[in-house]
Parts: sequence; C-alpha cells; structure tokens
Amino acid sequence: MKVYPIYHSGFFVELKKHYLLFDYYKGEIPLLDNEKPLYVFVSHNHYDHYNPQIEEVTQYYKNRKFIVNGVHNGKYIYAEADKEILVDDVNIMTLESTDEGVAFLVETENKTIYHAGDLHLWYWDDDTKEERQDMYDKYMAEIEKLKGRNIDVAFLVLDSRQNDDYAMLGFDIFNKLTNTKAIFPMHYSHDEDLMEKRITAMSNNSNVINTRRYKYYEL
Repeated sequence: MKVYPIYHSGFFVELKKHYLLFDYYKGEIPLLDNEKPLYVFVSHNHYDHYNPQIEEVTQYYKNRKFIVNGVHNGKYIYAEADKEILVDDVNIMTLESTDEGVAFLVETENKTIYHAGDLHLWYWDDDTKEERQDMYDKYMAEIEKLKGRNIDVAFLVLDSRQNDDYAMLGFDIFNKLTNTKAIFPMHYSHDEDLMEKRITAMSNNSNVINTRRYKYYEL
C-alpha cells in the first residue's frame, strides 16, 4: 500500500487492486494505471473537503465510484452517518462527525483505512465547561465504535487553530483505543512549522507519520 498526501485532508491510497481518494479539494492527484478502479470519498461538503469539480479532476481514471456525504447527485452513492455500505468488494462503515458529515472506515484487500473527515475533539479556548463535556461525549460515542480495531492507516485531524493541548487530545484518545499501524496528521495547509513541532512532541508515538516529508509513504 502507498499513501500519497495531496493537500490539507486529501489523500490518495494505492492498493494492489484499488485506488482510494479521500476529501480532495485541491492539489495534484497521482496518475497511475487508469484501468484500476478509483473510489472517491467525500466526508462532507465544506470547501476544504469537497471540490465540486471532482468528476472532472478524476476523469483520467476510467472506472470511478463516488461515495459522498453532503452532496446529492444521482450518480453518487450517498453515505449517511452510522451505516455500512458495500460497494463492489469495498466495505465501508460511516461514523457521525462532531462537525459536519461522516468519517469513513474502509476495508478492502485485507486492509483497513480510516479517514476522520471532521470527526475530531473540537475544543476551543472560549468553550464553556458544558460545551467541552458535550463535545467529549459526542467524540467518545463515535470513537469507541472503533475500540480494539486493527487499522492499517488512519488520517486524523491535527488542526493548527487549536492550542497544542486541545489539538492533540483527540489524536491521543484515538491512538489509545485502536491498534493503528500508521497515523497521518491532516487538516492543515500552510502550517508546516507548527505541525513539525506537534509531530515532534508526539515522537513517542512511533506510528505517527510526518505527512509533508513524503511524495508517498509505502507500508
């Protein structure tokens, strides 16, 4: 399996028989064997997770299927929260986001890939105690559905707008509850210096991949 970081929360995953594209909104998509099927995932319709030109952007690939939340289109497979969807030999489980849309747990070719979308512990400095408790409860209700899961690759939010403690708290909870081989931080764009600092602070977690250092990462 190869993981190609694209931009922000966009990732392209190359498997032996499938390609998976998550939350593309801009950047360069790898141009590989275009006979292999491409499964395009959109967690929600926020501008930084969804490009309305996604069909045109991916037209190089001949066999495409779109699994989408937040955009109704007769050609797309609509991904509601808390559902299981089978698309060909790709099994998809959705979790409800703590912001908008869904997170995806995708199983195919004996691999398990998780993309959080905007499912995250969104703590902010001006939150009340009650707001933080409500957010924590919602986050834990979803993440505990993955407790004990063996996950090959997870794409998790590490948002630069949150302070250090808040940004990494949800990240750490996920890592403790699941057995994840490789975690790719996402949901930042022009904040590489801050992300370097945060990823270095998580150096005890040997499964955290510094996304921006690789054209692709091979597992």
